Amino acid sequence: MLQDYFNEVINQVNKTIEKYLSNAPSGTSSLYEASKHLFSAGGKRLRPLILVSSCDFLGGDRSRAILAGSAIETLHTFTLIHDDIMDHDFLRRGLPTVHVKWGESMAILAGDLLHAKAFEMLNDSLEGVNETLHYEVMKTFINSIVVVSEGQAMDMQFEGRNDVTEEDYLEMVKKKTAYLIATSSKIGSLIGGAGPDVADKFFHFGIYLGIAFQIVDDIIGITSDEAELGKPLFSDIREGKRTLLVIRTLKEAESRELEVLKQVLGNKNASTDQLKEASQIVKKHSLEYAYSLAEEYRSRAISSLDGIQPRNQEAYEALKFVSEFTLKRKK
Repeated sequence: MLQDYFNEVINQVNKTIEKYLSNAPSGTSSLYEASKHLFSAGGKRLRPLILVSSCDFLGGDRSRAILAGSAIETLHTFTLIHDDIMDHDFLRRGLPTVHVKWGESMAILAGDLLHAKAFEMLNDSLEGVNETLHYEVMKTFINSIVVVSEGQAMDMQFEGRNDVTEEDYLEMVKKKTAYLIATSSKIGSLIGGAGPDVADKFFHFGIYLGIAFQIVDDIIGITSDEAELGKPLFSDIREGKRTLLVIRTLKEAESRELEVLKQVLGNKNASTDQLKEASQIVKKHSLEYAYSLAEEYRSRAISSLDGIQPRNQEAYEALKFVSEFTLKRKK
C-alpha cells in the first residue's frame, strides 16, 4: 500500500535527521533545540518523498536517496526559519516560530546550522559514487540555494507594488518554491542512474508540481482556518504579498472593491473584519481561476514523466499520488 511506502520513507528520513542533529556539543543545547524545533512539529516531508520516489522509480539505491532526501528536508527547514523571520510570522505548523521562541539571533544561527548539516548529509549520501555524479548532484543542490534566495528577494520586492503581473508571479514562485521541489526530483533521478535527458524530465516534473503547490498554498492562506493552517490566517494579505489571487483580483475587481483591498494589503494594523472583507473580494475574483491554473500545472507535471519506463511501479504511483495531494491538501 502507498501509505506504507510513504510511512517507511518518512520514518527513515526522520531518523536520519535526528541522527545528524543529536549529540549537541557542550554549551550548544539551545542551538540544537532551536534547529530541531520545526522537525518535531511535523510537516509533510514532501521533498524527500519526491526525491526517494524519483530514485525508486528508476531502481536506484534507496539508502543514498534517504540521505539525500534528508538533506533536502533539512535545507528546506533552514529556508522556513529564515522565511519566518523576514515575514514576521509567529506560527509555523501550529507552534511558535523559532525566532519567537529563541529570539532572532539564535534563529539565524539555527538556520545556518541546518544549512551546513544539509551539505554534510548530501555529501555522505554520495560517498563512493563516481566523480561525474558527485559533481552533478552537488551542482544541482548548490544552484537551488542560489535560485531560492533570488525567489525570496523577488517575493519581498513585490510587496506594495500594484504592477506585478501573473508572469512575474510565476517566475517568482518557480524560483522560491518550485526549484527546490525540482531539485528533489532531479537529484533523486540522478542517484537512480538517470542520464541528462531523463534527469531533465524529472526536473520539469518538479518545476510544474512546485508551481501548482505554491498556487494551492496561496489559496489555503485565505480559505483555511488558523487551527487547520497552523500559521496566521490572512498573513499573505497582511504582509502585502502579491500572490496569484491578489494579482488576479487587482486586475478584475471593481473600483470600490479595489479601494477596500488596497487599504488592507500590507497594512499590519488591519482588523480581522477588514482582512475577512478583503479575503472575500479576493476569493470572488480569483479562486476558481487559481484552482484551474494549479490543475493545469499538476497535469503538466505528470505528463513530464511520459515515455520513462518505471522500474518500480509503486514509486510511480507515489509520484502521481503526491501530485494529486498537492491540489487536495488543506494545509
